[in-house]
Amino acid sequence: MARVEWAALGGDEVEAVISNLLYNEYPRAARIRPSQGDFGIDVLVPNGAHPETFDIYQIKKFATNLTDSQKGQIRKSFRRLMVGLVRKGIRVGDWYLVMPLDPTLEAMEWFEEMPNSVIGEMFADPKLALTEEEKEVINAWKEKDGRIIEWKGHLFCEALVSKFWYVPDYYLHGGSERIRSAVAQVAQILDKDLSLRTNDAAPLTSLLAPAELRTHLGRLSEALRGDPHFLYGVSVDPVALPLLDEPGLIAATQEVSPDGSCVTFRIYARFAEALNERPVPMRLRFEFQDGASKDFEQWRKFGKPLTAPASFDLDLPGGLGGSSEKGTVRISAAGGGETIENRYRVVSPAGDVLGEVSFCLAVASGLDGTGRWMYGSDASNFFSVEAFVDVNDRSLHATFSSKDVTGASPAGVLPALEFMAGLTSPNKLQVAARYGPFHDLDALPDRSPEIPPVVLRYVHALAVMQEHTATPILIPDLTRTTMRQVQDVVRTASLLQGQTVVYTWEPFRIMPPANGIEVAPDAQYQLAFPEPINLTVDEGRVGLGVADVIILSAKLAREPDGSILVHPHSNNSAHKTLSRAGASPGKVSAPVKYRRVQAPEGE
Repeated sequence: MARVEWAALGGDEVEAVISNLLYNEYPRAARIRPSQGDFGIDVLVPNGAHPETFDIYQIKKFATNLTDSQKGQIRKSFRRLMVGLVRKGIRVGDWYLVMPLDPTLEAMEWFEEMPNSVIGEMFADPKLALTEEEKEVINAWKEKDGRIIEWKGHLFCEALVSKFWYVPDYYLHGGSERIRSAVAQVAQILDKDLSLRTNDAAPLTSLLAPAELRTHLGRLSEALRGDPHFLYGVSVDPVALPLLDEPGLIAATQEVSPDGSCVTFRIYARFAEALNERPVPMRLRFEFQDGASKDFEQWRKFGKPLTAPASFDLDLPGGLGGSSEKGTVRISAAGGGETIENRYRVVSPAGDVLGEVSFCLAVASGLDGTGRWMYGSDASNFFSVEAFVDVNDRSLHATFSSKDVTGASPAGVLPALEFMAGLTSPNKLQVAARYGPFHDLDALPDRSPEIPPVVLRYVHALAVMQEHTATPILIPDLTRTTMRQVQDVVRTASLLQGQTVVYTWEPFRIMPPANGIEVAPDAQYQLAFPEPINLTVDEGRVGLGVADVIILSAKLAREPDGSILVHPHSNNSAHKTLSRAGASPGKVSAPVKYRRVQAPEGE
């Protein structure tokens, strides 16, 4: 590790090295660029004990004994911070003075007295004119238990240099060129240099076995770790794998060989300020065709992610950039990071709510801040919305879409289906924030409902049936569901809700009770008997309860085997109601009850 000659460095060099050392030590740190309004702050680090506050690191280049002028600069920085505390609401935690100089006894005595001295001058300064409340805020900050005001000197800086040697190496000793060289060597070994051989006698076309690359890749991996801003990942795959968003990933490149194999480099930020310290210049030339111009406008105006053909020049870290006259560019959402919750509902012309759904939405904004793009789904993750908001005319255009409901919980997707079924004229679409009133949106188109009424009735019936069993009921494939099955489910749900179901019946056989049944030819009978309420689920049957069945008009005929054939007399109507007897679902043992209501003619 090369020694850092701090005294020989310029102020910008010292600040660049120390700030990047701090970023590596505290990856969440942020830098305040020098300006009239920086209030003496160079680097902010979230306070570990109180995350709502920030520890302030003030960097100075001083490497030799302090002069009066340099002491004055330190006092000025501390004073400006106190002004920011009371007049800009800066949430100040502890304060550290960082410079490559350890204090002498005299300098330490001066530093320990400096905060009180500066604060006293501020309180007495008529031009500053601090209010009593502002003075109390400053005193409360200064006297808070555990408050740290510390000089971190040469030993602190050298400890960081020892830990993060690659920072001064990159900024002061040509490390950036070594990283570019290491990346080039990795690409050469993995993809390009087929003449690399295990020994001099090997033929020119032989390739290294994967295990034989370990030493080479290990050395190159060490070189790649020398970038103070970024970490690099390298993979070799038989096919080009999709590039996925990952924490800290800022860019990735892929080079696909003629045989389909792929070398992928991934670049990750070491800390939050990485792209500010080492920006990535890029020039794009889009080739608009097949609607690409509309996609670009949606990205520019609203911030929607964009994938489009383009040529580009790109200066990626590690020399991984370059030029391409034919490629695909994917630009993620601009100004993203915010998540909101919106409510949408459909109301009839009379004002009745036909369906309401809440969406958790990711929000992005366009480059000029005049548009917003929102995308998200409801709680069931079955229903999604994409919305474009124009800030200038306060308009919102929303598009709703849905997934196949096969295998979904009926109750889980029912609110979304009710909402979709109402998305047609003359109904109205309304929107609201998580709380508060609804507002009308654009008129709905005059078209057939997205969800047919019969599907809505069917799913609603399944949701009712789920309330009567702990066995999960999932929506079957609607494309293979017959109308007869739909009718049976709807009738069963009505029955479970306490309604009387009237239906027609076909002839059937019963076994007579122990005391027998008097069978008179052509006589009219009424029968009453219990019947299990079942639903077929995954080739099995789920018991939902017991129904009481009353057949209003039947003829009875005794069969040779002793059974009795029941067939319609004057009609084939039957009434079915939910049993109040408390029988267990699927277990029915009560006998058939019968009553003769009409004698045969001539008796």
